[in-house]
Amino acid sequence: MKLKKILMFLISLYVLTFFACEEQILYTQPESTFSEKDVWSDIKLARKFAFDQYNALNSFSLSRVNWGGGIMMMSSICDESYNKWSIVETINQGTISPSQKEWIFNNTWRYRYKFIRNINMFLENIDEVDNASQEEIERLKGEMKYIRARLYFKLINFNGGVPIITKVFGLDEEFEEERDSYEDCVNFIVEELDEAADMLDLQAPQWGRITKGACLAMKSRVLLYAAGKLHDPGTSRLASGPLFDYDVSNKWQEAADAAEAVIIDLNQYSLVQTENWKDYQNMFISNNSEVILARPFHSEFGTSEYRPDLMNSPNGYGGWACNTPTQNIVDDYEMDNGKMINEAGSGYSVDSMYQDRDPRFYANILYNGSMFRGREVEGFIPGGKDSKDGPGGWNFSRTGYWMRKFMDESIDFTTTMGNQPWILIRLAEIYLNYAEAQYHLGNEGTAREYVNKVRRRVGMPEISTSGQELLEDIKHEREIELMFEGHRFFDLRRWMDGEELNEACRGIEWKKLDEESELASDGELTPNFIDVAERNFTDKLYYFPLDYSEISKTGMQQNPGY
Repeated sequence: MKLKKILMFLISLYVLTFFACEEQILYTQPESTFSEKDVWSDIKLARKFAFDQYNALNSFSLSRVNWGGGIMMMSSICDESYNKWSIVETINQGTISPSQKEWIFNNTWRYRYKFIRNINMFLENIDEVDNASQEEIERLKGEMKYIRARLYFKLINFNGGVPIITKVFGLDEEFEEERDSYEDCVNFIVEELDEAADMLDLQAPQWGRITKGACLAMKSRVLLYAAGKLHDPGTSRLASGPLFDYDVSNKWQEAADAAEAVIIDLNQYSLVQTENWKDYQNMFISNNSEVILARPFHSEFGTSEYRPDLMNSPNGYGGWACNTPTQNIVDDYEMDNGKMINEAGSGYSVDSMYQDRDPRFYANILYNGSMFRGREVEGFIPGGKDSKDGPGGWNFSRTGYWMRKFMDESIDFTTTMGNQPWILIRLAEIYLNYAEAQYHLGNEGTAREYVNKVRRRVGMPEISTSGQELLEDIKHEREIELMFEGHRFFDLRRWMDGEELNEACRGIEWKKLDEESELASDGELTPNFIDVAERNFTDKLYYFPLDYSEISKTGMQQNPGY
C-alpha cells in the first residue's frame, strides 16, 4: 500500500531551511537556505539541523500543528480542564471523524512523520561530516534517536500500530509501507531508546538537551503504557488484534525494571522537598533536581508556542482563561488529613470548601478568593474583576476556576512570554510508574513505599491500603501529582477507565445575592454548582482515527469505529 501522504514530504527536495529554534539553549539566528551538500559537509550546519528537530518535542500546546501558545492543552481533552474553544469539544463529545478537517489533531500524522523523515535523513548522513569529532556525532545521533522514538510513541498512543520508517526514500522508489503491529512498534521504540542511552552521558552539554536518563525514563513510560489493560489481548475491547495488542508474558517486570534503572541504577535525580504549597508550585517554573528532561523557553525567542500565563490566567489580570480546571477535578483533591471530601471525618464543608486541602490544590488551582498577583481573585457576579463583568469579559472562566500550575507571578505576561520550562519527564512520574508496575507484580509493600515518597514530600499522610484499593490509590496519586502535565488523557485510556469521561464537565458559579435572591453588589456570596458541558466517551475514542485522506490515498486499515 502506498503511503501517498507520507510521500508528499518523502519526495520533497533535499533543501534544508533553518529557522530560529524555540529552545533556550538551541536558539539560532535565521539563516539562508542551504543545500544538502552544504549541510552534510559542515558540523555547524548539521548541528543546527539536529537542533531544529527538538521542535518535535511537546510544549504547553495540545497540538502544535494547529494552535500555539498553550491555547489548548491536553488537560482539556479529558476531565482535568474545560476549554471554551468548540474545536476541543469534538473530542469530548465523541464527534470526531476521519474526514473532519477542523478538529484539533488534523495534520498531526503528517507533522510527526515530517520530523521522522528529517531524523532519518540526519542519521543517514551525519557520518559523512568530516569536521566533527566522533564524540559529538554519537551524541547527536543519540539525541535524534530519542526524538524519533518519542514521535513514534506519540503516534501509537493516539493511533495504535503505525508504519515504522527508518530510511529516506528516493524519488524513484515505491513507497509500499503498511501499519506495523503495536508490539513491533513498542519493541522498536524501546530498542531506539536503549541505543540512544548508550550514546549519551548522564550530563548534557547544555540545559535542555537529551541525556541517558531521559532515554531510560522514557523507556519506563513506554513499557508501562504497553503493559496496560488497553493492550492486553485478553481484554474485551473494540480495538483488538495486532495493531493494538501487546502480548508479552513478563510485561510488568519489564516496566518495573525500566523504572528501577532510573531510580536505583542511575541514582541521578531526587524529589524536590517542599515546606509549603508555594515550594511545590515553584518546581514548575525552574530547573531542579527532579527534572529529567524539560523543554526550555525564553521570552527573547519570540515563539508563539509559549504563553501559559497569558492563556490560562483570569481575564481581570489580562489573561484568556483558556484551560480552566473542572469542579470534577477539584473534588478529587483530598483534605490534608488524607480523606476524600465525601468520606466520614474528612472535615469538608461547602461553606469552607477550599480550606485544609492537599497542598497541591493551592499550587495547581486558582479559585474565587485565592491570592494571586497581589490581590484576591474575583470570580463572582456582579462586578467581579475576573468574572464576565470584568475586563475582557468574554475570557471569563466557564468553570469558575483557573490554572495556577506553571504560572510565574513574577513576570508581566502581557508584555513578556516568560522563561518557564515545559517539563517532559520528572522523577515523581518514574516513582509512580514503578509503584504501578510493582503492584501488578504483587509487591504491594514496594508499591506503597513509592507512592508514599511522593505524598510525603508535600506533607500528605501515607497510604496503607492493599488490593484493589491500593491500585485505586496509585491511580489517584497520578491524577493529583501529574495534573495538567499531559498524562491523564493517556492514563484513563490505558487503564480503560474511559467511562469516567462520561461525567458532565462541572463547574461553580459565585453570585452575590440579596435577601430576595437577586444579584446585588452588597449581597451574600453564594456558590452554585453547574454543568458546563456534557461529555460522551465511547469505546472508539480509546484511539483516534487516521485522517480520511490518508486512508483513501493509501488503503491503510482504519481504526475501529470510524
